[in-house]
Amino acid sequence: MQIKILQQDLIGPLQSVLRSVGVKATLPVLGNILFEAEGNKLKLSATNLEVGVIKFVNAEVLEGGAITIPAKTFTEVISSLTGLEIELETSGESLNIKAGKFKADLNCIAASEFPAIPQTETSGFKIPKEIFKDSIPQISFASAVDEGRPVLTGILTEIKEGKFEVVATDGFRLAHKTFSDEKLAGINFKALIPKRTLDELVRLINEETGDFSEITVTTTDNQNQVVFGIGNSILSSRLIEGNFPTWDKIIPSKFVSNAVINRDELIKGLKLASVFARSEANVIKLMISPSGIQLTSETRELGHQDAQVEAIVEGEELEVAFNSRYLLDAVSSCPGPEQKIYFSGSLSPTLIKPVKEEGVEYIVMPIRIN
Repeated sequence: MQIKILQQDLIGPLQSVLRSVGVKATLPVLGNILFEAEGNKLKLSATNLEVGVIKFVNAEVLEGGAITIPAKTFTEVISSLTGLEIELETSGESLNIKAGKFKADLNCIAASEFPAIPQTETSGFKIPKEIFKDSIPQISFASAVDEGRPVLTGILTEIKEGKFEVVATDGFRLAHKTFSDEKLAGINFKALIPKRTLDELVRLINEETGDFSEITVTTTDNQNQVVFGIGNSILSSRLIEGNFPTWDKIIPSKFVSNAVINRDELIKGLKLASVFARSEANVIKLMISPSGIQLTSETRELGHQDAQVEAIVEGEELEVAFNSRYLLDAVSSCPGPEQKIYFSGSLSPTLIKPVKEEGVEYIVMPIRIN
């Protein structure tokens, strides 16, 4: 393999695939990036066996070939060669790097040892990129981080009857987004996709410099992998097996009170309250009354605070306690300048929705306090 490429053309795609390198992998080759040169394209591939990313880059290919290159070391070198044309040439399992007055030889691993990454197929369907780009950041925070219950680390993704729907929950909170688009008519798809995969999908969409408006989605023949085509990039991921909770039964339909509140004012109040709640399991109390919402929190070490946030309140007076981080995540992710919060009781699920936008909702479970 022998190629020439400008540093500024290589560094972006290189950093994109670097995120999917197997950092603590037992197989040494998973710590490498596969370089494949053919025609006028350089193909970069990385995988940790759960997620794989492929990027195609324009390059001057003097001789085709393939090799896997130590990801971290190579990226650090290329990052330092700002503004230079770089020449890469292989000799056996060694890579020679030339740029200006710089030369280096880097020990590599044969391309034959790199695992195959699933590719997109013509049998897939297409989705407008804005659907993923707008939807996932609004709901992915609610997925579980703990691998103890794998199904909760995924985002339920479903397309049917012209509607795109994503749901995330960790058992203490839930986020749900639905989006209708006539371009989705005739598509039937349902999968439990890891949160990490969909977060990476959004990053790749934002980083992609090519001109594209749609994402191609395919599944492998055994249905345990999903593959996304994103302009000049490909993202593949395993799917999570198991039954996602019956999430729609969690959303309450009866409420004892509700409040319309300014989003920014509520975020400001919650952030202040959380300062005094950190050593007490992040517990804050909300007192809902006709005069608005009072936020209180206290710790033995720091003391006590309370703040009044203006709100238009209807219904019963109520005191509810929450984990401040869970409530702040939901309020911060909910779009629009105003939100409506529906309270169904001191120990029952609380529903949060934007006032002027349909199709997105959040559930936060209260905390029992003495």
